[in-house]
Amino acid sequence: MIFRGIESVGVIFLIFAVGFFFHYRKIWPDNTPSALSVIVMWIAAPCLAVTSIVSGYDREMLAGALILIIIAVLHLFLLSMVGKGSARLFKLGRERRTVYEVTFTFSNVIFIGLPINQIVFGKTGIPFLFAYYIASLALFWSYGAYKIASGSPDAQAMKKRPSASIVKIFNPGFISVLIGYGLVQAGLSLPAVLDTALGHLADLTVPLSLLVIGANLTIFAKGIPRVTPDEIFVMLGKFVISPLLMFALLKIFGVTGMPFYVFLLSSSMPCHMQTSIMAQHYNVCPEYASKLVGLSTLISIVTIPCYVALIQTLMA
Repeated sequence: MIFRGIESVGVIFLIFAVGFFFHYRKIWPDNTPSALSVIVMWIAAPCLAVTSIVSGYDREMLAGALILIIIAVLHLFLLSMVGKGSARLFKLGRERRTVYEVTFTFSNVIFIGLPINQIVFGKTGIPFLFAYYIASLALFWSYGAYKIASGSPDAQAMKKRPSASIVKIFNPGFISVLIGYGLVQAGLSLPAVLDTALGHLADLTVPLSLLVIGANLTIFAKGIPRVTPDEIFVMLGKFVISPLLMFALLKIFGVTGMPFYVFLLSSSMPCHMQTSIMAQHYNVCPEYASKLVGLSTLISIVTIPCYVALIQTLMA
């Protein structure tokens, strides 16, 4: 089981390698990562948001998951506060600080968290994972997208436009979350043709995201750059601070059983890969974002098996 967890991370790095190779050898045009990030931001990720919510929930499940969603929101709020405070201590520049705060707050709950949870808990844990995911999804595509868009070099010009802030928040990803939630609350399902089409487009999210990150990781071509104190603290945030905060919240709210184990494992995932995609899209330190995603995913090859072993011990 632990080996399969390592295998899942290994698959991710193989796709990283494809993007790295094609970009490093200039086999594809230089603007390919930017073009792929547009596809992910405006097409693939929004389709994934709609299909995952509609297929993963019904009205009863949404109502029953309310306390878990509240815990997930509190967890992300606390992480964002720690991220903001530590960014000030490190005296980061505006663009780097923006990426730092968003990366510190959000983890790879679905692209790595979903396969790992399926391996460890089977289908039993998936509804609880989606409770964490729906909170993370909504906040990432609202707060996270707004933060990174605000850090864009064009952000100052956008501030002169009254509608700029609204445009940043109501981006395709967040609108898709609202659509998915509305469909579930209305008890509606997608027509078969539309569901199939959206499903195929949603399937592009993971491979295209990984290719973009791999392309941006060409900064490692001359060796792993020096890891700065702020980057070290992000790693501590992902693999130490985040699980500890989640553990405390679960105990405070008296959560036990499968939801406890799923949330604890999900809180130990590496950086959210869509942060790198969004940073690429808005041209906000994309190399820095990709470095954080790459380093955290690399470290997770060690940390994920450790947390899986710990949780298996707690469940015994």
